[in-house]
Amino acid sequence: MSAMDLRMPNINKVIISGNLVRDPDARILENGTHLAKMSIANNQRYRDRNGEWQEKTCYVNVIAWRKTAELVGEFCRKGSPVMVEGELVYNSWEDRDGNQRSRLEINARRIQFLERRGQDSSYQDLPHEQDKKDSSEGSELSESKPMAPDDDIPF
Repeated sequence: MSAMDLRMPNINKVIISGNLVRDPDARILENGTHLAKMSIANNQRYRDRNGEWQEKTCYVNVIAWRKTAELVGEFCRKGSPVMVEGELVYNSWEDRDGNQRSRLEINARRIQFLERRGQDSSYQDLPHEQDKKDSSEGSELSESKPMAPDDDIPF
């Protein structure tokens, strides 16, 4: 067995919770696909060298698609607590001035609304039809949660 056979698999999975920084930017694209962009604040507490408690906030951009995006737009507002599960996505583009820009964000596969509304508040995306042909990922998703299909459309 060579060293190449012992490589660690590539894993891209993120789970983070926090509060929405502002109301989500939810819209419907020209092709009818729902899209929601949001930013969450994740507060971390730690003790400094003097033993005093400090708090640091990490702001994370999140993108949700299809039914998940529709529900985020309907039920989430600034300050809403959420837990997001997804993968990191790196986007780069050229701005109007010709400068290269980039952003690392989370493509949400599952969002749980942490404020209960009298029913299960977890929403999970299923792979879209092309992904179902290429992967068995959809079979691993929980049957007990309301689900919506997903689309991996970069922007």
